[in-house]
Amino acid sequence: MSSKREVRRVAAARFGWGASIAMGLFTTPAGAQPAPGARTVSMNDCVAIALSENPDAQSGEFVIREAEAQRAEVRGAFGPKVHIDANVQQWNSSFALSPSVLGVGAGAPPLTVRDAFTWTAGVTVTQPLLPLFAIYDKYKVQDLGVDIAAIRRVATRREVAFHTVESYYRLLESLRLAEVANASVTQLEAQQRQAQSQFDNGVIAKNDLLRAALALAQAKQRAIQTRGQVVLARGQLGVAMGLTPDEPLEPVPFTSEPPPLAEPALEPAEARAVAQRLELRDLARQVDQAESSKTFAKRLLLPTINAVGNYSHTAGSAFAQTDAAYLGLTASWDVWDWGTTIGGIHEADAKLHQAILARKKLEDEVRVEAREAFINAESAQEALGVARSAVSQAEENFRIVSKKFDNNAATSFDVVDAESLLTQARGQVEQALYDYLIAGAALQKATGSPLPGDGT
Repeated sequence: MSSKREVRRVAAARFGWGASIAMGLFTTPAGAQPAPGARTVSMNDCVAIALSENPDAQSGEFVIREAEAQRAEVRGAFGPKVHIDANVQQWNSSFALSPSVLGVGAGAPPLTVRDAFTWTAGVTVTQPLLPLFAIYDKYKVQDLGVDIAAIRRVATRREVAFHTVESYYRLLESLRLAEVANASVTQLEAQQRQAQSQFDNGVIAKNDLLRAALALAQAKQRAIQTRGQVVLARGQLGVAMGLTPDEPLEPVPFTSEPPPLAEPALEPAEARAVAQRLELRDLARQVDQAESSKTFAKRLLLPTINAVGNYSHTAGSAFAQTDAAYLGLTASWDVWDWGTTIGGIHEADAKLHQAILARKKLEDEVRVEAREAFINAESAQEALGVARSAVSQAEENFRIVSKKFDNNAATSFDVVDAESLLTQARGQVEQALYDYLIAGAALQKATGSPLPGDGT
């Protein structure tokens, strides 16, 4: 009778232990507790903060200001330049001519040629005429530079937005993996306690107990590692947003179904990338800029003709007109400069061809990047489906092993292995989910489509 009661006691204990583990494994892990003082932020919130605070996003504004200032410098050359000259002299004495030098009578007073104090002031207005063509070409170069700076600003903001989205998803992934690891520790702690009880009652051998203890130790190590990954991922998100790595951020959990791919097929993805990528617009403007630079270099072969107007006032000199003014033209022409101007034209032409070739090369690279992003996203989508199927299979495997254990047809080794497979499958499905979400964002970036929260 005592042996039968012992068997029933052990069987009941096994059933209770197996049921507790099954409930823990089949239940979705609870959310991790947010850090003290943490603020909950959505992905759009994070992107908005990044576009406002990230140094790379901020620097784009100053690049545009620099380009606008360079354009304003050239624009000022269209109008007339006003130049003022003035000089003042204090001589040691005045200068006068005697009557004998002048050939007049000896009683005549001397003629003062220059006072001891003299001064002259004049204003000159110069309006370029023929150089206006060269000034226009140079202005066009700088105006295109403003367009290029604006395009690069938007491209930089898209990079910042993508890195923020990627960091946001990686933090969510780390939190979920930490939850899975913590749930595994809880489940294996229950198993280790039950194994200790069975060992104390002589039901299992010491190797069964050691196996349970080893599995628990490994699970604790995984939990420690995942906690560290959460800290690192939270710091990376803070830096991507332009904040400090210590910023306490709590992302809103992803609870919905992952969206479908942004592109239905490979060919449309490549075509959209070529049509929408900002980098190609950048190089198209660079080609236009190089063409204008070449035209400007050719204009330097022309003579310089300016309209000039001047007004001067002179005081203290008898042989200078007190008030004088004139209008006229000035012309100058470097008829020979040992090939300096021609060399500048050849240089501009070489840069133009480099820009054209660079655009063609970038177009091919954009197609390849879009293709890679599409294949990665499609593969990640398929991997997510496989990982979800694996979870279902691992859960069913654990249920069967637990039932066998309850019927004394399986050992604690089998239960540990089943638990390990289920934990691994759950971790893989979390990794597959966020890999797919990041791959989807990368596909949007590669095709030039709007990213979440970037405002493009």
